[in-house]
Amino acid sequence: MPGVYDSLEIVEGVGIGDAGYKEPLSLGPPGVCHGKLENGLTYYVCQCARPKERIAIGLAVRVGSVAEREEEQGVAHILEHLAFNATERYSNHDIVKFLESIGADFGACQNAYTSADETVFELVVPSEPAGLLEQAIGVLAEFAFSIRCAQEDIEKERGAVMEEWRMGRDAAGRSQEAHWKLIMEGSQYADRLPIGTEAVIKGVGSDTVRGFFDRWYRPEEMAVVVVGDLAGGAAGCAAVVETITRLLGSTPRGGRAGPSPPPMPKFSYAPHEEPRCKVMVDREAADSSVLVSFKTVREESLTPEEYVDGLLDIVFESCLGNRLYKLSRDADAPPFISACVGKDPLTSTVQSNTLSASAMEGGALRALECLLTEVARVRLHGFDAREIERALLSVRSNVESMFIERENDYCQDLRDELLRHFLNGEAVLGPEMEARLSKTLLHHVTKEAVDAKASAMRPSCSCVVKVVEHQSHCSDEDLASVVKRVAAAEASGDIGPWVEDAVPEHLIAPGALPPAGSVVSTRTFGGALGEVLITGFARGGLSEVSADRLVSARMATDIAEPLGVCGLKPSVLSDVLAGKRVGLGISDGGAFSRSFRGVQSPADIEVALQLCHLLFKTRLEVDEKELVQVMRLARQSVEAQLRDPRYYYTKRVLQINSGGHAFFAPTTMADLDAVDAAVALDYHNANYVNPAEFTVVLTGNLDSTTLVPLLCQYLGCIPAVDLPVPRKLQDVTPLQVTFPQGRVVEDVQVAMVNSLTQTQITLPATVPRADILRQSFMLLLGCRLLETRLMQRMRFKAGGIYTVQVSPTFGHDAPSNTGDAVGQLCIAFSCDPGARAKLSQMALTELAKLQDKGPSTAELSTIANLERIQFENNQQENDYWHEVLVGGYQSRLFDACRNVQQVYERRLVARTEVLASLSTATMRASLRALLPFPCDARCTIISMVPDGSGEGGDEGEDEGEEEGEEPEGTGGGPPSPVASPRTRRAKPPAVAASGGAAPTAGTGAAGAGAGSRKRSTRASGGGATPEAVPGSSKRCKAGAPKEHGEPDAAAAPAPKAAPKAAAPVAKAKAASKPQVDAKPKVAAKPTAAAKATKAAAASPKASSAPAAPAATKAGGAAAGGKDKSKSVPAKAQAKVKPAAVEASGRSGRRR
Repeated sequence: MPGVYDSLEIVEGVGIGDAGYKEPLSLGPPGVCHGKLENGLTYYVCQCARPKERIAIGLAVRVGSVAEREEEQGVAHILEHLAFNATERYSNHDIVKFLESIGADFGACQNAYTSADETVFELVVPSEPAGLLEQAIGVLAEFAFSIRCAQEDIEKERGAVMEEWRMGRDAAGRSQEAHWKLIMEGSQYADRLPIGTEAVIKGVGSDTVRGFFDRWYRPEEMAVVVVGDLAGGAAGCAAVVETITRLLGSTPRGGRAGPSPPPMPKFSYAPHEEPRCKVMVDREAADSSVLVSFKTVREESLTPEEYVDGLLDIVFESCLGNRLYKLSRDADAPPFISACVGKDPLTSTVQSNTLSASAMEGGALRALECLLTEVARVRLHGFDAREIERALLSVRSNVESMFIERENDYCQDLRDELLRHFLNGEAVLGPEMEARLSKTLLHHVTKEAVDAKASAMRPSCSCVVKVVEHQSHCSDEDLASVVKRVAAAEASGDIGPWVEDAVPEHLIAPGALPPAGSVVSTRTFGGALGEVLITGFARGGLSEVSADRLVSARMATDIAEPLGVCGLKPSVLSDVLAGKRVGLGISDGGAFSRSFRGVQSPADIEVALQLCHLLFKTRLEVDEKELVQVMRLARQSVEAQLRDPRYYYTKRVLQINSGGHAFFAPTTMADLDAVDAAVALDYHNANYVNPAEFTVVLTGNLDSTTLVPLLCQYLGCIPAVDLPVPRKLQDVTPLQVTFPQGRVVEDVQVAMVNSLTQTQITLPATVPRADILRQSFMLLLGCRLLETRLMQRMRFKAGGIYTVQVSPTFGHDAPSNTGDAVGQLCIAFSCDPGARAKLSQMALTELAKLQDKGPSTAELSTIANLERIQFENNQQENDYWHEVLVGGYQSRLFDACRNVQQVYERRLVARTEVLASLSTATMRASLRALLPFPCDARCTIISMVPDGSGEGGDEGEDEGEEEGEEPEGTGGGPPSPVASPRTRRAKPPAVAASGGAAPTAGTGAAGAGAGSRKRSTRASGGGATPEAVPGSSKRCKAGAPKEHGEPDAAAAPAPKAAPKAAAPVAKAKAASKPQVDAKPKVAAKPTAAAKATKAAAASPKASSAPAAPAATKAGGAAAGGKDKSKSVPAKAQAKVKPAAVEASGRSGRRR
């Protein structure tokens, strides 16, 4: 929205020289209640209207693993687990049952985490009925002061904690643990990982756990945060404070430790002038990675002066990140695959300026030299004024967007900010004040101050250099030599200045457009604030490609992207788009469709449409230099894939469950040898040449009077061509996938460094076409029901797993299928190798019970309530409404009625009917009809096991056989990653035969804007069920249901076929503080424009298009958003000749 930034009022009295410059800023947002109880407990209470009727609450305890004694290593984390198991008022995981009964999200990684310095519990609960919030705050009180530490409670959790520990014993986890010890050498932090030690987890007793709890869980070290849709304004906040006082104020200061408790331990790092250099060799490492850390003291960020320092960090990281990105795009000899820079909070007292890179095989030394040289170049010559200006444009753009969307903050986000205020002394102001403050202080961000940031990244600044490789190509001494060589070059002035390339002034030259097209019809339904989402899709994908061209077509996106799918190479486009929140990603890799997708600010919609126009007008040709780099990277990616034991496991699962279909076979070296780049680019060019094939959907803050002329100018002017001819739904070529008959049980034995078993049980699912809307929704509810049961049985009672995923997929079911929709239901979990048979049988037994007797009334009430809560949340999301339209236009229903409103209304009716009739009998009948009955009569049970760890025939004679078929030998395959103890442990991904995206050996997602980044979508890909019924269950969303079975492509973190050999991406946060059980907590400093811009700056594509998604394919309601619904969203629809365009005015903030 042009002019918004300029119209922001400045904040008086906070500039350099003002009295307030070094004084703490007032806590925000306006209306926040903040204080301390008499016992020292801190509280924050604040009104936040989004989402409606939801309240986010949290309890922070300022104690973590660093406070543990030698015999307590892992106890802080065990306590976090015990909190949900048993307290003085709750037993046998009754807290979990309570949370699920009220519709609160609960599951692995969602509700709590433990780090070296803190333990945090988080919940989101409904605001109604009355009294529910008080109950939830009462649960926090139980966590704070009443965790039961009985021996029987510890025994119940021991198995789950042990499985969590085991999940972290992969290459990444081992690397991080070794790096943590290296970077924290000389400090207590070095030997206190939150996950703890195997010995303590297996053997710790109740007295030790109780001792830690009594010693450290004290009110003066705690904070309670309540943020959400609170009734009554200020009076309502005061009532919540009274509740907190009543429920948590009676425990005296010092808690169980008494009036003279031990002081809270504080540790820092041991400074060192000599760099520590270490080469770590792990045969399971996916790539050669380089990480350089420069430790420094972590300070609070409460004053304007500290806020300015944060802005300087953002601009510095953006400028340097863009240089590194451009170097990675060097067509002749890039020094690394990717690289980035960032400031990483390690602990409450330590942070790190970090450089990282993903290197080519044997290229770690060159990558390290380049990273250090570029920082030295800044110290010698500084940044170019144009680089500074581009970074500042990005900051201004994000400040403007933050102000525009100031009413769209979510209560979870504000809760997390207030928790960080307590834990880390981080300024919290509210979006309006932050925007104004950013504008006020941005003029203090000078070129000289930004250049000076490089001084904190000298080898003498407690520097640690780490290289991780799967085989040794260099030594510790080699790393030290590189550091000295760059330092000598800097000292002698042998490093010259950076040379900026010329940048085009316009995306499209003035006068270069043909005459505008015309609008055929329009419809308008209001509008609201929100970013603008764009999806364009066309039927016809890789299933139409002949076998001799398939391997080349699979590589189309990867070969096209470096050439510039919108006419400019990504490194150039990143500069052209500086300060724009815009981007466009493409996907050529779907079985049944092609697509482009983008996220942009309303102010930049014209630029986004220009990119769409250029996508259709650009014809790419082979560039031999670029091709050499693409294929080199692809080969390295395949080699990395072959070191992953899950590659062999996934390959075998897909082979069995798809009947050996070639589409799901992973890319091999032989495939890469057969790639014809000309064929790949011909396929890409043909995919985006005829606009008459495409439907383009736009949703967000759109003004039809402004939008329609832009659509005519940039999309309507693209001439339609004769070929390719737009495909009808019934003409899409299907994939002939066949699921095995009978029961198949097989172990895939793979060599691995640390033993881990992953098991997947797969059953065929068949949904009758005549009742597809209701039955597909019923299947999703059934999956959520089964997953809840399995968590109760396999984790809480048996203690054999950490988590389990139950998800349906219909991604391989072609939209041309007119018969019953055929898909698969997957149950996936990891466990101890010796427990796989018992746990697999347990899972099938629970499903059999549901088919035989059905669920209880209480279970049905729980999943119906969870569905209702999720449904209501979904209505507030722009991305959901976007996918309602995308899925509607792709559906078979739309082909029949040509009215997307009717499509949506029919889905709403189906949802309503299912929930109204939901009963023990209807669920039992559906599970019998949709799945094999009995369930174990036709299924596959496939486990990845360590080589030579067979269970002695637990599976009987069926093991490894299917009616005479000899199992494929997979023993002795190379080892691989599992999951690390670093942050969150995600659910084990189900391996599904989805037509969403073919397995490739690619170089990563293509983006028209160099700033393209993956968009976090709440629905995962894979085509969960065959019809998009609104409000489908969150946990089961491996994609939303679509009645035509169109796969969801790669729009979200879908269960993939074989692991895609994507380019390994080095992350600047590789050394971030270890946490267990939860999503990583990011300390934002400052939180203003810094939030969006800093996230972008961590990527080498920082200044171009921070809001762009990864290459995705439109594929029904799950192609990139939630399953939500109400009525068709407020929208302004414009039919533009020759392409169809839908524009919507519904808003919703992506989190």
